[in-house]
Amino acid sequence: MNAYGLYFFSLALQGAISPLLAIWLWVKAGQQPGMKALALFCVSIGLWATGQLAINLGDARISELGKILVNTGPVNAVFFLHFVLRFLGRLRPAHIIAWYAAAFILMLGIAIFDMGSLLPWLEFQRYYVFPAWGWIPGIFVSGLSTWAYLLLLMAWPAAAPKKRGQILAVCLAGVWGSASTLMFLNASFGIAIFPYSVILLPFYAVLLVLGILRYDMMAVNLWANRFLAWLALSVLTVAIAGLVLSLVAQTGFSPLAALPLWQLWLLGTGMLLIMLILERPMRSFMEKLIFPGAHLEAAVLSNWRLQLEAAASWQELEAVASALLENHLRQPMPVLLVRDGEPGSTAEQSCVICYRQQAQVKHAEWHYELRHWEGATPSVQRVGAVFGALLAAAAGRLDQLLRYADQEKQRLQQAHLTELGGLAATVAHELRNPLNIISMAAISCPAEVRNDIREQIERADHLIQDLLSYSGEVRLNCQPVDMAELIDNIIAQLRPTAMANGVQITSDIEENLHGYIDRMRTEQILNNLLNNALAMLRGRPDARIHIEATTDKQMLRLRICDNGPGIPTEQKTDLFQAFKSRRPGGTGLGLAIVRRLVEAHGGRVALVSHLNWNCCFELYLPTSP
Repeated sequence: MNAYGLYFFSLALQGAISPLLAIWLWVKAGQQPGMKALALFCVSIGLWATGQLAINLGDARISELGKILVNTGPVNAVFFLHFVLRFLGRLRPAHIIAWYAAAFILMLGIAIFDMGSLLPWLEFQRYYVFPAWGWIPGIFVSGLSTWAYLLLLMAWPAAAPKKRGQILAVCLAGVWGSASTLMFLNASFGIAIFPYSVILLPFYAVLLVLGILRYDMMAVNLWANRFLAWLALSVLTVAIAGLVLSLVAQTGFSPLAALPLWQLWLLGTGMLLIMLILERPMRSFMEKLIFPGAHLEAAVLSNWRLQLEAAASWQELEAVASALLENHLRQPMPVLLVRDGEPGSTAEQSCVICYRQQAQVKHAEWHYELRHWEGATPSVQRVGAVFGALLAAAAGRLDQLLRYADQEKQRLQQAHLTELGGLAATVAHELRNPLNIISMAAISCPAEVRNDIREQIERADHLIQDLLSYSGEVRLNCQPVDMAELIDNIIAQLRPTAMANGVQITSDIEENLHGYIDRMRTEQILNNLLNNALAMLRGRPDARIHIEATTDKQMLRLRICDNGPGIPTEQKTDLFQAFKSRRPGGTGLGLAIVRRLVEAHGGRVALVSHLNWNCCFELYLPTSP
């Protein structure tokens, strides 16, 4: 096969590989960012190669059709830009639509003004040659491609390690593609040198896809393993065949074409035997290259077990497990722990998911799932299975330890509250008698002094009431309560105070919303939060409080937000602890009481960030028994 035959073979191979690669991308990797645009880019590369082949080997009508396919270059460049923008998360639909429109207009201009000619060149019967004014589409394609690569390079410094590798792979594949098509322009430049570089083109799309999906899909690694093994095997076989033929020629044997049939058969059989002998070790070598860490040793298992069982929290267990598996397989492998039932299907890349099927059942077994490992070799899947079993055992042990720790914490807290309750009741009884005496004695005092004494007595009584509420036993009388009616009543009670301080209270309550709650205790919860907000908003311009009530995952969700000064950062960690935070005139027990009452309902409360609000408390309460 001479250079021309190899040139046509490369174009035909590119025309066949590209659409197959595009179909595989669309089906297997369609959920990855930008992969569908990359699939279209692969299709357009195949169309370009098919067009070049049609120009050179077809009749006049087929050559014109090939010319049309080659002229799809502008939209090909937009496909690549679309992929890059989607890959980087910078895609703006209006902008990319404008680029597609510009590309189609340019293609229409190419067709109307015939920006290219089919002329004889070297030994080619017809070759695509651009006139001077036909470089307009070339400038468009080159400019758009250069812009795409610049976007990738600018994103590289701030990208995560895996994405850096993908960006580098795209850029290197781009260099390969540009080098492959560079000599195609020799005829247009008047350079009488055969376009040898086009022979390298079939590897461009393969390298591009492999570089991008190398760390995202096990199937890519599997195909890379097979491809490299057979490529190395083919090169080695050709080298051995060349050596054998050289030795045959030096010993005076007739040329190969003159060999008897049995000698040709013997030579072919020998080559086949050599391939069969070398195939397994070559595949094993490539498997170690593409899938490092496919084998396990006792020391590795012991180290995994010790490090997994040493984790003291779910976040630590996830981080340790991911690092162990990543170091062993030498590629990123996220580990996800799901404690609220079976995992969903949101994970798009290869990962290990460990989950507890029945989250509400004590001592429920933990299970693991190897997500998107279908393309891994059996040895790698065995590594994943062993690691998953160890991870599930470690998760079950940690789950049990955390449950015991939580039970012990609750027991100690209850014992503390019981002791505190008895002390509070005694202190309240002993304090109220002197307070009553002071109140009676103050009757004879001047009005100003009497008012000061009354305010301090009321403050002391408020503290006593809060102390009793916090430390006493919480008994609930839960029943269905109309939340709109409850919240409206509370707002009506607080509106005079709010208006006096220039505070506007608004609400947004879901229709027919009912909570299965203790009405009196819920009023206490809301009053504590709203009084805190009113105290913090006093004297501030445009002071606003907003109450929102809706359902979320079969729970009643309440949000009380205000545009006050917010909570200082140093107070956020222990905000709901007793006496840790104080509003002006407060006792330091309001938020602690809120948390205790909410948790007594089986709910939860937290300080959350909410758009346009400086402080927002979010509560979850039950909607049914």
